[in-house]
Amino acid sequence: MARCIPDRLHAVQFDEAEATLLERLRFELSDEYIVIPCLEVPRQRGAIDSEADFVILHPRGRLVLEVKGGEIGCQGGRWYRVRKGHRESIAPPFYQARDNSYEIREYLERLCGRESIEARMPFNQAMVFTDVDFNAQTFECPKERIVDRTELAERTLAEIVGRLLDDGEARFRRHFPDRELPAPATDEQLLGVAQLLRPDLRLTSNLSATDMDLELIRLSASQLNALDLVKKNKRLRITGGPGSGKTLLAVETCRRERAATPFAKIGLLCFNRHLGSHLADVAAREGLATVKAGSFYAHIDQVLGDVSDAAATDPAYFRARVQRATAVAQAWPQDAKLDLLVVDEGQDFRDDAGKLAFMDAILKGGLKDGRWWWFEDLDQILTPEESGLPSAAGQALLALLDGAPEAVVERNWRNTEQIARAAAKVMGRPVHEGSGISGPAVTTASYQPGKELATLEALLTHVVLPQQGPEDIVVLSARGAGKESYASHRMLCGLRLVPYDPSRPYEPGTLRTSTVFKFKGMESHAVVLADLDSLVSERDRRKAYVGISRAKYALYILASPAAEQALR
Repeated sequence: MARCIPDRLHAVQFDEAEATLLERLRFELSDEYIVIPCLEVPRQRGAIDSEADFVILHPRGRLVLEVKGGEIGCQGGRWYRVRKGHRESIAPPFYQARDNSYEIREYLERLCGRESIEARMPFNQAMVFTDVDFNAQTFECPKERIVDRTELAERTLAEIVGRLLDDGEARFRRHFPDRELPAPATDEQLLGVAQLLRPDLRLTSNLSATDMDLELIRLSASQLNALDLVKKNKRLRITGGPGSGKTLLAVETCRRERAATPFAKIGLLCFNRHLGSHLADVAAREGLATVKAGSFYAHIDQVLGDVSDAAATDPAYFRARVQRATAVAQAWPQDAKLDLLVVDEGQDFRDDAGKLAFMDAILKGGLKDGRWWWFEDLDQILTPEESGLPSAAGQALLALLDGAPEAVVERNWRNTEQIARAAAKVMGRPVHEGSGISGPAVTTASYQPGKELATLEALLTHVVLPQQGPEDIVVLSARGAGKESYASHRMLCGLRLVPYDPSRPYEPGTLRTSTVFKFKGMESHAVVLADLDSLVSERDRRKAYVGISRAKYALYILASPAAEQALR
């Protein structure tokens, strides 16, 4: 995944064509690349300042891309664009790309020296027409420096950018036939160039939940090994910590199974309702008709042919529905059952023999002889410690899970290095290889008994909201639903408190809240973890671990004095 500075366009810079291309560059280029979108380019020769849509840095060279969406034309030497039926004049695109490219080179020459690698590296510029095919011949720009709609559809960005880097090296050889190509720039030198062009900004490219539902972009060695083991094993446990791509891999295994056996009946389930809705949305969006995706209770509803009472809270009501659905599924003929069961966040089912029995009933051959792939992180088990052992039947089903081959995925793709270290520390675990993304330091603060809400409001007012937009924040309570420090309040810091719901877009003027348990499997750019009363027990530490690891980039923790001291 490319390092983007930043990884999304600000609202005042937003352009649909550029935003779409940024997403593709971010996911389709490797981490050798640094991508700088919307770079302001001050003119040194008295002309009007300009903007380089994309500056791409790679050890082999530097590229400037000028992006034009919509219908493009040139009449009487004047360029125009038509978008949404509106025609507007635009600057000559070939001139703009070339001039920005040379301005950047001259700037680096002034700061780094004319003969420095930073200034001497091969460079090139190209036009990207996202919505049209450029079939015309023009003297103003070689065909090699034009990327149009057809090429974007038929080739990856890695292939296209590689072609442009090749062209840049060829230009260098033509201009300097007696000189060798400069040595490839080191990553340190590229980062130095990035800081010169856009200083004081952090690299914040992330593998986010909103992106992972579209396609599997890049796999670590351990993830590739897991997929290889999936092909070789009818039954497999895939274990890994937060951000290691387990959900992403669960979806990808369903994609691959459907491609290999188009008529196979595949079940994809998890316990968390929000994550289940997300998985169902992914399956529907991608046309995975034979994949039944959703939460555990959504599968119960499907088997029973009705919907559970939305107002029900009594656990006995849900146990009875599970028992009824299990009995229905046990009576099915084998051909009516699932050919493959894929379970995400499997640790959430280990404490309930009834749920395991339902999964055993809906799978052809059951958990003993059927095909299943089980994704889990045992450090995220939040079962109350006073819970008793499962029944003998439940223990037998757990033994089937634990006796299966295991694949381990370790690399953390979600969190910044700072957040990954905090999550590992609270569990006393080593820090695995991470995303390589550096973010702000984790902020911790303590509250006195009875002052939790006042401390939370002060933290939000003076620290969090000046740094993060409310649309990027989720406040998580480590306490149970209805026991949050803010449970009886409708407003906080002038923002209306609303329950987090990933199926709904952010509503301006609100602040989204949830609990650690409800937010399992989800993630947010910034998380405020509140009401962390204790880190004494194993379950306390696991709750903190889950809450901490939900934050992708910024993390703020409000804890009791003893817990806050343990986090330092």
